[in-house]
Amino acid sequence: MSLKQHFNKWSWLFGIAGFSLVVAAIFVLPQYLKPDLDAGVTFYATEGCAPFEGQCIGRKGDQTITVGLGNEAIESMTEIPIRVRLDNMTADSLIGDFEGLEMYMGVVRTQLLPNAQGVYQGTITLPECGTGKMLWRSRVIIDNDPSSEGIKFDFWAV
Repeated sequence: MSLKQHFNKWSWLFGIAGFSLVVAAIFVLPQYLKPDLDAGVTFYATEGCAPFEGQCIGRKGDQTITVGLGNEAIESMTEIPIRVRLDNMTADSLIGDFEGLEMYMGVVRTQLLPNAQGVYQGTITLPECGTGKMLWRSRVIIDNDPSSEGIKFDFWAV
């Protein structure tokens, strides 16, 4: 049997193997390619996290970070206000990161700007998930060169 005949006989097997590799790559590679947003950041212990009711609090000694995402249910594709109050601490810069936990949709990042003593504000718009409801992780990171500290919590968006 010639090489061409041998290949034609087994071509369906090569097709299935190739298709399987592509499907596996689609599901496996994003887990390895997405950035590690927790690297190099010290996170405070959280308490009272109820983002649908307006706030999540992180404490370390007498230092407090209070994060609020508004007072209503969090909806995708609408502007969501973010308010962060820092007590007994300062920040060179303050960044809010939002990452989908069930499906990686990239990182939604916004710079929060001060509007009063220790109070920072910004807005984000989360992408819409086709399932109608999605679990998100929020990270608010205080960047004080050379250290970074912050708070993180999970919430549902509809």
